[in-house]
Amino acid sequence: MDALIDRSAFIGLDQRTWFYGGAESPPLHGMQEALHSYVTNRANGPEGRKQNSEVEQACKRNIATMLGGRPENIAFLSNASEAISMIAASFRFQAGDNVVINDLEFPSGVLPWLQLKPAGVEVRVVPSRNWQVTAEDLLASVDENTRMVVTSHVSYMSGARIDYRKLYSELKNTKALLLVDATQSLGVVPVSMNDADFVVSSSYKWLMAGHGAGILAVNPERADRFEPRNIGWRSVEDMFSDTRFERFRFFSDARRFEGGYPSYPTLYAMNYSTNLLLSVGIERIERHILDLGGELIESMKRIGYEPMTPEKPEQRAGNISFVCPDGEAYADELVKHGTYLWGGDGRLRASIHLYNNSEDVARLVGLLAAMAKDRAS
Repeated sequence: MDALIDRSAFIGLDQRTWFYGGAESPPLHGMQEALHSYVTNRANGPEGRKQNSEVEQACKRNIATMLGGRPENIAFLSNASEAISMIAASFRFQAGDNVVINDLEFPSGVLPWLQLKPAGVEVRVVPSRNWQVTAEDLLASVDENTRMVVTSHVSYMSGARIDYRKLYSELKNTKALLLVDATQSLGVVPVSMNDADFVVSSSYKWLMAGHGAGILAVNPERADRFEPRNIGWRSVEDMFSDTRFERFRFFSDARRFEGGYPSYPTLYAMNYSTNLLLSVGIERIERHILDLGGELIESMKRIGYEPMTPEKPEQRAGNISFVCPDGEAYADELVKHGTYLWGGDGRLRASIHLYNNSEDVARLVGLLAAMAKDRAS
């Protein structure tokens, strides 16, 4: 199976085997060009600010296209963790309320809710079974006091994909809002902001941009009146009004979540990378990663690795995890062979993107088989 893109589009990818996209993606040559454009535009003074705004709006249009929404419902923050924390800190929780999470969540999807416990908010942690959590599992912990359900679309730990659409269809009959972290899925599988109240994502993993941007998509259907407690000059309609020392008015759209300027270098890079992803096609990328992921799972099973990730294509995305007690040591050893993946938490995680091919799979499996043989001898 061939890659969906010429690997020469990436810096140094001809010398490396990159299954590290769940942590961060390989840099694109186009990212360098985009950053150069940003620096060049900075020299244009007021005209440069106008160019920055145009890039920002183009990037929002791309993200909105990926999410099936509208650009005005997309906000750019510093990172996904900030977006989750802002939602947690802004919600008007009361003692006795509860939040439902699960034990496959990354710490950024856990810590902001734990911080609410001293105020009397219960945090209900739904346990996984066989490295999976279903919509039914989460719904079983929802009651009349649940105010927020938080889940990743795709688990950073196991690679399991959660049916958040089904979850949202049930939660719409309750008072509980749904926050979906799409950090491990946006850019490689379809994601809909219309099937959650909030969707967050980082910029430097599957979206193949740089660090410095967090995406917050706000579905106005139920979250239209949700106001942040953080505020800045970009959050309000008229920052220089005659009454600015007496009162303010938030923007009615997602701009109310943006306090100040975003990381424009990151947005220039993300505008380039999202143009690239959309030109290839998210559905096409999904077919590629599912097919190649199946190839990897079968090959790894043949050399004795137990998959943590569901084998059914509809239950996974780009992250493929395998039980490996010495995962961190194996990952460190693979680096010496120019092969990058994530090791730790008792597992190896290979993240498959549009730049991977069957040769990558064969190389990884061959290296792991040889390492196991060396350890056994």
